[in-house]
Amino acid sequence: MTALIDFLAGTGADHAGRRIDEIRSQSEGWLEARHDFIQWLFPLPEPSGANPFAPLLSAAEAGAIAASAALADSLLRSVDTMMRLYGIRRDGAAFSRGPGFPGPFDDWLGPIDHNHLRLTRILRCLALCGQPAAAAGLRQLLYDIAAAEALGAWGPALRYWRDAGARPVGWDEKTV
Repeated sequence: MTALIDFLAGTGADHAGRRIDEIRSQSEGWLEARHDFIQWLFPLPEPSGANPFAPLLSAAEAGAIAASAALADSLLRSVDTMMRLYGIRRDGAAFSRGPGFPGPFDDWLGPIDHNHLRLTRILRCLALCGQPAAAAGLRQLLYDIAAAEALGAWGPALRYWRDAGARPVGWDEKTV
């Protein structure tokens, strides 16, 4: 096991000593204000510019997440946690506007901000960790929202979301 897999499994802690269930139980205000936990919930192979303590997702870890029902479920529960911020509901791999859309902090519908980058991270992690249908479902809803409700210039975000599933150099189709 790695520190990242232990964290996702609920048996380990992140760099600040927080367990995954502790993070998931935080208020929307806490989730919006903090910028050093998202990298643990949704790890990527690229370094984070916001958190130098963020783990880097390896191909082996991505494969382990994809192969484990418990780890995949953990990833999807983290998705549900973050979707609270955006008023989005998940049902399996399908995403829709929830009754609280656009969430308690509707400024994410404006010009590109850190929430668009968070959504990119979520999409990329889902795609790399064996959840391509969930990534596609979320991506489609985000495209629909961009077309109907976006109040700002989302061109860069749309490109990020389109490309979020690209595999890193050295990862092949058999990796996940």
